Amino acid sequence: MWLYKLRKINGPNFTWPLWMFSGSISEKNLERMGKIYGGRPLKSKTRRELVASLRPNYWQYLRADNGDLPKGYTP
Repeated sequence: MWLYKLRKINGPNFTWPLWMFSGSISEKNLERMGKIYGGRPLKSKTRRELVASLRPNYWQYLRADNGDLPKGYTP
């Protein structure tokens, strides 16, 4: 009964998450079959890269003793 309610609420594409939830098929196999998206790891940025990505009009709010300041920064 609960399976029917979940299908009705979430639609016909909810089949594969149900298989995952029940443990019948592993997430790795579902990803290989193309039924779910496995995702990719995010690339981490360093502090220097994050500060360098700030727009120049926000540079005025940076403190000079902060370190890793972008090139061309003047307090």
